[in-house]
Amino acid sequence: MSHALAQPRTAERRDLRRERREAQLVEAALECISTLGLRDTTVQDVAARAGMAVGSISQYFDSKELLFTAVLRSLSEQFESAWRRGLSEAGSDPASRLRRFVECYFEPGICQRKNIAVWFAFWGEVKARPKYRAVCAGYDRLHDESLEELCRALIVTGGHAGVEPRAAAKIIASVCHGLWLELLTGSDGLKRAELASLARTSLATLFPRHAAALCDDVAGPA
Repeated sequence: MSHALAQPRTAERRDLRRERREAQLVEAALECISTLGLRDTTVQDVAARAGMAVGSISQYFDSKELLFTAVLRSLSEQFESAWRRGLSEAGSDPASRLRRFVECYFEPGICQRKNIAVWFAFWGEVKARPKYRAVCAGYDRLHDESLEELCRALIVTGGHAGVEPRAAAKIIASVCHGLWLELLTGSDGLKRAELASLARTSLATLFPRHAAALCDDVAGPA
């Protein structure tokens, strides 16, 4: 193999190794934040969880805040990928698309105690931390606009008089976030499937003309 061919492959392996290390640190930081909180998680905690030397972390992230920002971005990207994939699988029916979007909140890869704990930890700091706020703003805007458009499509096709798309979207997101909190702090021990069922029931209540399509346990209007 010539030296010219070997160089790109060496650089490629180096990049892959760096990506793996960064992902390892992000996962370790997420685990620490979920148990210790944002304020009490230290670089030493993350290094110990990742099995790395403290000094080596600076090779990948210049500061703890940048590492934490990467954690927030990773969670946001994971959630966005989930609901985008859900919509691509749902077809064109407005009720099916809205239902699938909401169900993505409760997928196993999304609705985990550690992830939800970290979401709420970041939300508690968003106003005070411009970097966190900037990350949330972009992903939240796309999420909110997409959910509002799904509601609008269902309202237009279903004749749900008096339901305003933006208000409906806010209600749905608030219900889903509340159910996340229930998983995290609730005493009833509800499972993901039960939380998803409650979310679908709220959709059926909000859009009664499509109740049967939105929730398996609720009949449509007679």
